[in-house]
Amino acid sequence: MSDLGKTTRIDAHEPATVRWTTPRLFAALALLAAFVSQAQAAPPSKTPTRPPTKPPAKAPEAAPAAVPVAAPAPAPGVENLIRNGDFEQPNDTNDGPKFWQPVDNLVYHWATDAEAPERGKVIKIDTGVHESQAYDWWTERFVKGAPLANAPAKTPGAYMDSIGALDGGFFWSDYIPIKPDKAYMVYVDVKGGGCKVFVRGYEKEVPLSFADEEPATQQVFRQARNEPENDASGKPIRYRLRYSYTKWFSAGGGGKWQTYSLDKPAHPTSRELTKNVRFLRVMLYPYWPNGEYMFDNVRVVEVPADADQANPTAATEADYKEGKVARPAMPATQPASAPAH
Repeated sequence: MSDLGKTTRIDAHEPATVRWTTPRLFAALALLAAFVSQAQAAPPSKTPTRPPTKPPAKAPEAAPAAVPVAAPAPAPGVENLIRNGDFEQPNDTNDGPKFWQPVDNLVYHWATDAEAPERGKVIKIDTGVHESQAYDWWTERFVKGAPLANAPAKTPGAYMDSIGALDGGFFWSDYIPIKPDKAYMVYVDVKGGGCKVFVRGYEKEVPLSFADEEPATQQVFRQARNEPENDASGKPIRYRLRYSYTKWFSAGGGGKWQTYSLDKPAHPTSRELTKNVRFLRVMLYPYWPNGEYMFDNVRVVEVPADADQANPTAATEADYKEGKVARPAMPATQPASAPAH
């Protein structure tokens, strides 16, 4: 059985797919301990004070070191397949980039870089926002319809209870139609700390909305809408991720604008398990350390296929990671090795 569709993490810090991750559990235990201690030391109050949020959990590992690449020169006939990759085109309400998820003006900003205004519009993501503040605002904005102008100012002091430590600053593109048996390269300009850029493949296109591929956020939204959390049989209703192909690369890590890319082309439809992929999406994903990250000039271009990478019979150990490819079955005469622990 393949691991497609599971919601477990596949690396040091992949987008949150389950509500309770290890750091989140440590944070909750620390908060509970602080609350109990405070309750024992202070007399009852009609206005309870929120317990301090500084869980003594180990900080997440930052994204692996990224190596900048030369920005690809525009070539005749080579189309950038991602729409509005430079973020210049406004959406219908003129408050965010078209063909990307909505901004919230708390974590996600459609902004300009004061040190490089010639770039025009960029996406700025602040991962140092308290998760509780972000969830409260997202519920008001995207469930209850509060205007974007009501976005709150960031409450300072977030550390391990931040969006960066617990969720990551996901920012999703719209769907990009692709062709069977083709290869693609993805480029992005980044300024700020180390981060990741995910490329994910889908069989079907669905309407773009805020956090539409983020189970933890969708759980909060479902609760805010008073939707049932269990099905008719009493089992918890789980938000299922839709992607059937995934690949990522490291980006960022410097105080100036630089371009980053995949080390090898992505082949979303060259595998038996992903042959039905018809759309790609790009997710910009800064997380740790807490701070501001900026992105610009996202490009997805069709390129010649890498012969070895596209051929399952020539797969290497690293090659198996592309698209979560299942290993070939062992011959019946060969005993299976013990599972790794």
